[in-house]
Amino acid sequence: MSEKPLILIIEDDPTVSGLLDTLMQMEGYDTLTAKDGLEGLLKAEFRHPSLILLDVMMPNVDGERVLDELRGSPIAGVPVLIVTGRADAHAAFDPVVGRDNVITKPFDAAALARRVHERLEEGDA
Repeated sequence: MSEKPLILIIEDDPTVSGLLDTLMQMEGYDTLTAKDGLEGLLKAEFRHPSLILLDVMMPNVDGERVLDELRGSPIAGVPVLIVTGRADAHAAFDPVVGRDNVITKPFDAAALARRVHERLEEGDA
């Protein structure tokens, strides 16, 4: 029996974090949450998630800095989906994570779940 993928949710809004956590668990994934980028980086380093759902605008260390830090780390290959309310997110993050990996809030839960599944499948290929 294979281990369930671990999804790390880095989101400072407790309502959105709880929604993402519940959605990912309903999809059959294990989850881990972090309330800001600093906590997220620490948890990513120690737990090595299968995928990261990352907000952009957060206190302490924002999503852009998290992406920069991840690029130079041993877990640089972990897929990242940006989940943000930032209007310019597609333009800002296309070169870094790709257009299909930027999801704007409010998001469609089914579409987000499909994208998570697709990214995890891409990693298995």
